[in-house]
Amino acid sequence: MQITASDRWSDRVIQRWRWILAFWVLASVLLFWAAPKWDKIAYDGDFDYLPAEMTSVAAGKLLDEAFRQDRSRSEIVLVLGRDHGDLKESDLVVGLDLLRRLHHRLGEVCWQNAITRFGYEQGPIDEAGEAGPWLRQALDSFNHAIDIDERFYESITDQLPDQEPTLVQPRLAIAYWDRATLLERIGDPENSAASDFQDALVLVPSIKTDVTPIQSRDLSAWQSMMDVLSWNDPVIGSRLSKPGARLTVVQLRSELAATSNITTVEAMRGLLSEVLNDSSVRTEPGLRLEMTGSAAIGGETLIAARDAIRYTESITVVMILLILITVYRAPLLVAIPMVSIGCAVVVSTSLIALLAGWSLNETVPWLDVRIFTTSRIFIVVILFGAGTDYCLFLISRLREEAGKYPWPEACRKALSGVTGALLGSAMTTVVGLGMLWIAQFGKFHYTGPIIAICLLVGLLICTTLTPALLRALGPGVFWPSKVLQNTEPPVSLLGQGTSSQSATMGGGVWSWIALMITRRPWLAMGIGMVGLILPGIYGLVNESNVTYDLSSQLSSTSGSRRGFRLLADHFEIGEINPVTLLLVRPDAVPREQFKKEIKKLSDTLYQQEGVATVRTFSDPLGDFPPNREMSILSSDAWKRRALQKHRIAQRHFFSTNAELSDRLARLDVIIHGDPFSNETASLVSALDQKLNELAADDDSVWKGSKVYLAGTTPSIIDLRSVTLSDNRRIKIAVVLAVFVVLLLVIRRVMLCVYLIATVLLSYYATLGLTALFFQQAYGSEFVGLDWKLPLFLFVILVAVGQDYNVYLVTRILEEQENLGWRIALRRAVAKTGGIITACGLVMAATFFSMTSSAWFPQIAAWFGYHSGTGVGLKGIIELGFALGLGVLIDTFYVRTILVPSYVSLTGRLASSGDAKTAVSHPDDSQGNA
Repeated sequence: MQITASDRWSDRVIQRWRWILAFWVLASVLLFWAAPKWDKIAYDGDFDYLPAEMTSVAAGKLLDEAFRQDRSRSEIVLVLGRDHGDLKESDLVVGLDLLRRLHHRLGEVCWQNAITRFGYEQGPIDEAGEAGPWLRQALDSFNHAIDIDERFYESITDQLPDQEPTLVQPRLAIAYWDRATLLERIGDPENSAASDFQDALVLVPSIKTDVTPIQSRDLSAWQSMMDVLSWNDPVIGSRLSKPGARLTVVQLRSELAATSNITTVEAMRGLLSEVLNDSSVRTEPGLRLEMTGSAAIGGETLIAARDAIRYTESITVVMILLILITVYRAPLLVAIPMVSIGCAVVVSTSLIALLAGWSLNETVPWLDVRIFTTSRIFIVVILFGAGTDYCLFLISRLREEAGKYPWPEACRKALSGVTGALLGSAMTTVVGLGMLWIAQFGKFHYTGPIIAICLLVGLLICTTLTPALLRALGPGVFWPSKVLQNTEPPVSLLGQGTSSQSATMGGGVWSWIALMITRRPWLAMGIGMVGLILPGIYGLVNESNVTYDLSSQLSSTSGSRRGFRLLADHFEIGEINPVTLLLVRPDAVPREQFKKEIKKLSDTLYQQEGVATVRTFSDPLGDFPPNREMSILSSDAWKRRALQKHRIAQRHFFSTNAELSDRLARLDVIIHGDPFSNETASLVSALDQKLNELAADDDSVWKGSKVYLAGTTPSIIDLRSVTLSDNRRIKIAVVLAVFVVLLLVIRRVMLCVYLIATVLLSYYATLGLTALFFQQAYGSEFVGLDWKLPLFLFVILVAVGQDYNVYLVTRILEEQENLGWRIALRRAVAKTGGIITACGLVMAATFFSMTSSAWFPQIAAWFGYHSGTGVGLKGIIELGFALGLGVLIDTFYVRTILVPSYVSLTGRLASSGDAKTAVSHPDDSQGNA
């Protein structure tokens, strides 16, 4: 008998089981101890991981270089409004309460930054020093807070609360105290500090002991605050005011998907809640105070992802436990897979986190590993699903062998018998996911390979630790069941004296299915194909019907979506999502000439289709288009001059970078329409083309200029371009890679081609059914499936979907060594039917657990337990549903009908590696009965 690599592997594992147990315990402890926490090194967002050569990425880097400290990278927009009718005078009391608190908080942040970042302790404000601008903004913010507080108090003098005064109610006593303290530090020639101290003590006599020193206050959630722009500003307020709503814009330095935005959004929610609790009683019901904007959407998306990870991990463990209990009804057989997979999760995630930490800190210079918040969901789900499958197959084979051989030998033979199938099955997934490495888009590029690495770790553990545990515990693992000696009569090579029933494992549903398929393979294949082709056509047609709308990721009940709808009811959506145009001239020109050229360019852009407003240094809010004329003495002229001197204009449109001074022109363009829509993308692309034509025109003053576009819409244009290109290349690469693995494992060219074809058909059918389901589930809110779904679904289904085909086909090859092809097929289907079905249910259950954020909070609430925010992440929910559905289709449809019917039709399975025409076996006459 030939000794194979699987035999040698199983011999070493079973002989050295004690060393293996000790190794994995030690590895788990050391890696868990050494690895950094996942959320400390995880990246997020989508736009940040576009290729560096994309226009929006280059524009972002240029903005960082040109404006450094003064660049706002995201914002929270606070909307005070009513659904119907105009705001009432009493409504503005709530707005004033909000603004006084926000300006004070901004002052705290700026002052603390001057202390902690630049070492300021005491002394006059040095405007040229690093701490100077922070101190100046802190003092200005405290002034604004106190001015607004006085107006607020005047509005509520007839409605003063009965409770004891606090630092913020009814007066903002802490603002007086902080301004006095700051004035004392910077020098107070007018002796205003003493008056502020006295006012603060009158408002709250215990304030001296109640207030924490500025450097000791916990302002971590607010550290990214840069400025507060509001409807109350006498210069820009008109742009943020409508009869039915008022806007307040909190500008942040953090990117929209920065993890720090989680705490900022949660802190802002708390502040809004306090304002409404304290002040909404002073106006009529129906007033709303909502939060939206890029940072709010990004923060809520991260919070939803965090909740989704927690739900998915918990529900996955519960589902696996329930399935294992149902399958085995043996405590140890439930415990062994859970211990093995738990070890796999700890080891693999710790290993990846350790590698990512080394990459981030440049401990290993050539190492380039990044992990993302949502990557952990895929790792946990695939490890639990695939790991449980591996354990189920090993234990199922062990149950067979334990009836024939002593326990150590049974363990060895079981491991040897399944190692090849497990390796072939795992490699289809590993290679398929690994092909994502060729993607240009960063999230694809990094996520696929790290999941593949984790799966390899899971395979290694399931083929070492799991058999070692089984070997250590002995036959008692089957308790309360017992291992029964196999009394099935041996099957002759010629099949003499063997009935069809014994040859098909004694009847049962899987024997019946095998019998029916081998009797009527054409009918089975025809019905099977038709069942998938119809939804597959729908999936193929709608494959590109996806959405890149980041806000649509959140459910309609999320705070940022509610705020977005309220904002859209009263304002142009593009107002908070301008397209930033950057033109860099080859050489600098005099400032006044440069301003004139920018003005002419602005007038030209107004003629471009879709352009609503152009904001420039001379018109910071875009209130004065070319057709709006005014006299020098008009109020509009005064307003325009005031806008040009406003702090927004002073720092926003011209770079202070010496290399870019009087070379870089910045214009913000408001485009009509939804920034996420395809129509708006077309308008922006046309705008980009127009600017590049100017830069190429020999007669243009902008000849030779470099053109960059930044903003939400340009980023989406680049994201769509990159991901569509990635999709095409990755799909081809995955299909070819998986085909090669199948060919190496099965060695039947046409069978491998057919297996690939069935999984592709399964993918398109799954995509079509998923689109139909969510069209019904979301109704009018459905704008398309998440843009990441088709690619992840394709890669995982094509890779994972082959697992069960590999299990079945390798068992057919094994059985054919002693049987004719038809009886081998029936026996393989009967032998593997139950266990493959259990594995499919396990994998589907783990994928469906990704949908738990859509239903678990509601179920928990029924029992009085409130978990998380209750805001689901649609992309994860849709992908979890699609993957679970796809696995079920592969398990109950492709593997059960399409694959056996094809094998039955061809009748070609040779025991060697060469394909040959099957010769009718003496048993075939009985098998066809």
